[in-house]
Amino acid sequence: MPYPDHPVHEKATRVVDADGVQAGADGLPTSLARVFRIGLDRYGIGMDRPRFEVAPGGRATGRIVMPDVTMEGSDEAAARRGMAELADMAVLLGRTAGMPAHAVQRILATELRFLSPRAASLLDASGEGPVHTVDGRQHTVLVEVLRRVAERARLRRDDPTIKPPAVMLDIDMCALDPRARVVHALRAVGVDPDGLGALPSYHRPAWDLWIQEADAEVDHKAFCRALFRPWENLRWDTPVPGLARFVWDVYDVGGRVVFNTGRRERVRGYTEHALAYAGITGPRIAFLRDDRSRPVHELKAESLRAFADLDIVAVFDDICENRQAMAKKLTDALFVAVALPGYAHERPYDGAEVVQSFETIPRCARTARATRLPALSHANSLAELPLAEMSEGELSLEHAVRLSERDSLEMVGTLLQGAERAAIHTAERAPRTDDLAADIYHLLTRPQFRKGARATYPLATARREIRSHLADGAPIPIITRGFPLKFHYNKLKTMGSLPDLSELAAMIRLRELQRTVQQVYPPGLAITVLGDGNHFRPHPRSLLRAYREKLLSYHALVGGTEILTIADLNEVAEQRMGPLAMRQHALLVPRRVAEIHDALVGLDIVSTPVRALEQATLRTAGVIGDNRSGGTAMPNFESLFRSLMYTVSATQGHAAALARHIYADLFNVTDPALSVPIAAERRAVLVKAWHDTIQYMAVLWVDRDLGFDAAMFSNQIRLTPNPRSGCLGFTYLGGASVLPWHGMAALDALGRVSTDFAVSLLDQGFVPAYSPLLGPAQPWMMVPVTATEGGRLDQGFRAAVRLRRR
Repeated sequence: MPYPDHPVHEKATRVVDADGVQAGADGLPTSLARVFRIGLDRYGIGMDRPRFEVAPGGRATGRIVMPDVTMEGSDEAAARRGMAELADMAVLLGRTAGMPAHAVQRILATELRFLSPRAASLLDASGEGPVHTVDGRQHTVLVEVLRRVAERARLRRDDPTIKPPAVMLDIDMCALDPRARVVHALRAVGVDPDGLGALPSYHRPAWDLWIQEADAEVDHKAFCRALFRPWENLRWDTPVPGLARFVWDVYDVGGRVVFNTGRRERVRGYTEHALAYAGITGPRIAFLRDDRSRPVHELKAESLRAFADLDIVAVFDDICENRQAMAKKLTDALFVAVALPGYAHERPYDGAEVVQSFETIPRCARTARATRLPALSHANSLAELPLAEMSEGELSLEHAVRLSERDSLEMVGTLLQGAERAAIHTAERAPRTDDLAADIYHLLTRPQFRKGARATYPLATARREIRSHLADGAPIPIITRGFPLKFHYNKLKTMGSLPDLSELAAMIRLRELQRTVQQVYPPGLAITVLGDGNHFRPHPRSLLRAYREKLLSYHALVGGTEILTIADLNEVAEQRMGPLAMRQHALLVPRRVAEIHDALVGLDIVSTPVRALEQATLRTAGVIGDNRSGGTAMPNFESLFRSLMYTVSATQGHAAALARHIYADLFNVTDPALSVPIAAERRAVLVKAWHDTIQYMAVLWVDRDLGFDAAMFSNQIRLTPNPRSGCLGFTYLGGASVLPWHGMAALDALGRVSTDFAVSLLDQGFVPAYSPLLGPAQPWMMVPVTATEGGRLDQGFRAAVRLRRR
């Protein structure tokens, strides 16, 4: 089973591979623990005397062979016996590699932290060992919160007047766990915490329940005095498990996390210190006044005024009367009760959903069935992927496919023939009217070509732009911008900087568009593709030159200038606007960079990234002004930063494994558990992305002021993969979520050409396919391992290759 965490290759059933781990001796304990977890969680099997596969020369490959005859059903006795064998063997392997016992135990705890409830109960019914699980209902609640935030964020992208979505958290017994202080307070009032079934909460209803259950006589005021004094002890409260990841997830989907607490203003510094352990720096918190005297629930409801600029989507609080008071003012919000494990809690009589932490079930524990084929992620951004949980995909490199030139050209021919047939079929099925412009518009907006709603480019606009060319019997000019460079810097998006099959297929789709229109209007289209790789950000000239040369070779394969023209954006701009305008452009950009820098003085993207981006968005909007003029769309600072941070060159030269950890929680640079190198790399990425965003925004600013887009695209139909008013939304590869230059070419399980991120493809069981059309240094595409055999691509699968229709 080459991909036990992911799709399974049915032709290999006796070898279980610990994907994503080092194959050397120091990686073997991880391999062993991972195979044990997967075998128990997914397949319901125990593990009896496994052996490691050894490559020629004596090197351990990281693969574990489990003889079929030793697989046994995982009842409780078998599971615990396997657990004991796992621990003994892991310690032995660790000792061989020179690893201390505590390091091996940490590996076991990490791998066994997220199991299905059934597997966890088999191994450790008490829940006191390294075994851990997350309740399915909690997972559902947290995912629903993220879904609601994402939906509101999507609406706000269409209408910037909508308030930004946010999730509100309480602090005590919600975001932060005061367990150390509670234990100290119990001892201070003469209670031994070790013999208790549950710990008390300071909140009176929960305290009274604890008193009844513990059958104790303890003064509540004395306990609270010991719990909260001295104030500086609040520094040592610990973030609730999953808090850091949850905050990052909310931010990733376009929201914010804010805090509304019953704590007083005088403990702000201690509170922020504790939150920094979860990587939360510069948090937005509403504290109560130091001299407060009214009930906390009333004051917390009044504190909602401090967040009037936000759309509060969900509220997490451990106290029912707090939730009820805020619910009267936040009628559309989802209210969630937090009940930290190990404490006595009041019952949520308001009917709120209950969670014990902010942990969701990670992908490694959401095990799919073994028969599932390798699948595309359909992610629009790396931010949507669980990077920290994804495997290295090392085994997939062993299954790499080598295509011959003949095989490669046959695939290109198959794609061209399919596009030609589709063009004829589409035109034949299209209705014919007396309005040729309307007929052409109908073809341009077929599902295989259109992205977004027709409303962004309505028929009235199309008639106006098309008819002037029809009168002359001339080709209709179509222009699009793109094909800049493969953004390969962090090795997560792509595995190289050259255009692969996805760019070639994108040009074949443009050819299909051309041929479709020619069926009803023989002069067809005059399609121009403007490469903009050197317009917004500088890249090494050697990379740009190599990318363009390979792109031109693909251009020849699809039909050359009879189909479309490839040109450099800046060169065409100089022809249309004149050398003087472009010299003025070059002079203005550094001035605008300086102006944006001046506007952002005092903001620190490293120490307080979320706050810095919020302020940068407000300040740059004030400096730059109108965000859409002369056809140039000006994204806000934060959205541009979030797009560019995954394409900066700060991670160039790093291994993909390191890049995954850098980007897994990029804004967290304060967690004490974070390694010094990873923290330093995250700071470097943040700083580089900050400067790249300023540079990119300055270029857009100058483009707008000089009327760059208006001059370049006037009297032409503009195609864009980012639909907006006045432009024809266009999708190069049907329903592919990722643009060709932002990802890698991939054939899905049905043989359709698409794109996805390299890190996801490797993780999901896709293997690289190399072709002489691109060379041996970079895969031409990725293919499902299930479509390969002995380094060759299945002939039937290869013959079925085609473009996606939607």
